[in-house]
Amino acid sequence: MPVYTYKARDRQGKINEGTIEAQNQKEAVAHLRERGFFVTSLSEESSLVSSPRKETTIFSSLRGDRVRLQDLANFARGIATMLESGVPLLSALRSIAKQTTNPGFAVTIEEIASKIERGYSLSQALADYPKTFNRVFLGMVQSGEAGGNLDWTLGRLADYLEWEKDLRDKVQSATYYPMILLVAMIAASFFLVYFVFPQFVLLFESFTIELPLITKLVLAFIRFINANWFLVYGSFLGAVVLFFLYVTSERGRRWWDRKKYRLPLFGQLLHKLIISRFAWILNGLIRSGMPMVQALEVVATSLGDTYVQGMVLEIAENIRRGRNLSQSIAQFPFFPPMVVQMASVGEESGNLELTLNKVTELYDKEIALFVARLSSTIEPILTIIIGIGVFIVALSLFLPIFEIASKGMQGGGM
Repeated sequence: MPVYTYKARDRQGKINEGTIEAQNQKEAVAHLRERGFFVTSLSEESSLVSSPRKETTIFSSLRGDRVRLQDLANFARGIATMLESGVPLLSALRSIAKQTTNPGFAVTIEEIASKIERGYSLSQALADYPKTFNRVFLGMVQSGEAGGNLDWTLGRLADYLEWEKDLRDKVQSATYYPMILLVAMIAASFFLVYFVFPQFVLLFESFTIELPLITKLVLAFIRFINANWFLVYGSFLGAVVLFFLYVTSERGRRWWDRKKYRLPLFGQLLHKLIISRFAWILNGLIRSGMPMVQALEVVATSLGDTYVQGMVLEIAENIRRGRNLSQSIAQFPFFPPMVVQMASVGEESGNLELTLNKVTELYDKEIALFVARLSSTIEPILTIIIGIGVFIVALSLFLPIFEIASKGMQGGGM
């Protein structure tokens, strides 16, 4: 019977090393799990001399492609599936590293595998890459390791990442059409200002006619832009740059996080998105075994919103003092009454995870409907704006032409 050398962690997180006899690798993992061990590496003694591997260093991870949400979802799903099948964590990581299509991420996974081989836990190894694995990822992995259900937790984490990607895609799809129309309006304006109007100005100057007021105003506006183009475009670009620099500062970010929910149309969408994320992340962390207060603290730093972060941290503090979740969130009007009611029902029934999941499902449906309505609302508004602009331009151009034509007819009649 083959003999396997293993490294495993017990429920207290202590590393254990030894050998075990089993018919195959899967049976060895099953026996070790029965003893309460979580296997990090397993290899047959006859094959301990491993083939040379590509050396990975901390510097090699600096060259990498940006890690997308789909990459992380595939990573979590792949490891979860392999762990459920009895594959040791170390073997699962190296297999995923070979399969991933993102070269930089593959190097990072190899480095994580090397750390685990040296005795790190998975969460400790992931913590060395905070730009890739956020607080939610680390929190759920830590809970899975502590509860001995890392495979289930990683599967749930993959569900969350796929859900998050789907939400982002929905929001982006709602902004595509307005952005296309906006770019088309800017391009059309440039064409009129620099190619069409100069030709008409030459025509008008060749006739001694009194131009209509609207034509004078449009021509004065165009001449001002042509004479001060650096000031006009520079001021606009400078205002945009200053705004983004301000909202990326600590003070500006706090201001923007409070104001963005008051934006027309998009403010409602952002509000629904943050409530849905709050319920989804909290549900996942609680189901993975994390205590409520710690889960809320992880949620607070994972939402990416300083305004909501302050509220969630205060909710966590209230729960630490003995209050329940529904009472704590009811203090903040930001959380809709439906969310408060669902949390109360979940606490009374002892099934808060289920009600939080229902909150997410309800808000996902609302977000999908809102995105569809958003596109149909923005389209006529932009059409009206474009129509007004075209009407003003057409009126300013053709009124003088009609006057020239009428004078020509009068002169011909004489």
